[in-house]
Amino acid sequence: MNITVTEIAQTRLSDLLGQRSTSEQQAIRIFSAAGGCGCSGPSFGMGLDEVSEQDSVVKIGALTFVVDAESAPILEDASIDYIEDVMQQGFSISAPNAAAMAGGGCGCGAGGACH
Repeated sequence: MNITVTEIAQTRLSDLLGQRSTSEQQAIRIFSAAGGCGCSGPSFGMGLDEVSEQDSVVKIGALTFVVDAESAPILEDASIDYIEDVMQQGFSISAPNAAAMAGGGCGCGAGGACH
């Protein structure tokens, strides 16, 4: 499993984890979820979770990330960044495999005119 995490995202995640009490068995879970318009592909999320035997485990610096078997193909070669500008602030996950996994078509019934 290959995931890239920018330096600023690593720093922000480390800061967040430092503010919480976490156990040795916990890691940052990255996952994909269906939702929204089918042509935009899956949405992504992150949170603290226990590591299971079926998870792919990726260590980047002092951080440990886990990905479930269903999300792994979509999140292969994904990148995590932290964006901070006038319009938004927060983590961003970009996954180049997401569009291919969405089937390339629009499933929202908008006839290809998804918004």
